[in-house]
Amino acid sequence: MFSFILRLLAIVVCGGAGGLLAWWLVSSLGWTGVAGAIAAALLGMILATLLWAGGIALVNVLQRRN
Repeated sequence: MFSFILRLLAIVVCGGAGGLLAWWLVSSLGWTGVAGAIAAALLGMILATLLWAGGIALVNVLQRRN
């Protein structure tokens, strides 16, 4: 059960971080309106997935070292 809670928390953290990074990037480019929102949503999903995959890879490497 604890492992499930940690994984759920990791999904929430990666999703939030991906969303914030995407929002920052789209805002810094000056994209606004519907196009900016769609770009931020797509970019946020991609970034969240990359963060999640990077975290899984890091955990696997750390587990192999022990």
